[in-house]
Amino acid sequence: MELIELENKENLSMKNYVYKILKKNILELRLKPGKNLRKEEIAENLQVSRTPIREAFLKLAEEALIDVYPQRGTYVSYIDLDNVEEAKFMRQTLEKAVVKLACNLLTEDVLFKLRTNIKLQEMTSSQSDFLNFFRHDNNFHKILFDSCHKSNIWNAMDQMSNHLNRFRILSLNEKFNSKELIEEHRDIYKALENQDEEKVEKIMKEHIERVRIDANILKREHPEYFK
Repeated sequence: MELIELENKENLSMKNYVYKILKKNILELRLKPGKNLRKEEIAENLQVSRTPIREAFLKLAEEALIDVYPQRGTYVSYIDLDNVEEAKFMRQTLEKAVVKLACNLLTEDVLFKLRTNIKLQEMTSSQSDFLNFFRHDNNFHKILFDSCHKSNIWNAMDQMSNHLNRFRILSLNEKFNSKELIEEHRDIYKALENQDEEKVEKIMKEHIERVRIDANILKREHPEYFK
């Protein structure tokens, strides 16, 4: 097992250090659904004791990222499409409300951040760097929540989107739609700049709805990832 470690691990307890590494590797599909997670293997890889691994497992189980079977072992959970659909519904409902609110709250500074973010999306897409593209894609939406003073809602929503986020990363890895996503982000930006509440709400709804389109393809092409 080769785990990608954190770039910045300062001020983290050992439990949170192990938890964040495992979560990062699960979300980015380096630890694939169905993978057996052995404490001794992780302990050797990260040079830690089993105690912080057990504590990290408890937290990951609460977030439905791992399944723990007594006497059988601990496994990375499969992507649950019901969970994906629920997270999509939540995002679609909240993000439509936020972009409508943002039409009257965006400053030049926030518009600049959105333009810069779109350029970063274009760059990482051209480099086929799907993981960093995913991060910039997510940050585009986070900027909107932050600009409307709804950062806590974003954090709670993102915490509940683990299955959706794995789904999105798998989709981007298959290179389905990065160009289309960038174009939709441009359209969202233009509608926000024009303070067109009706149009931006419609675009955001269709943007989030794309998940449903990809689900049919991904489940057919990669049944091993899904519950």
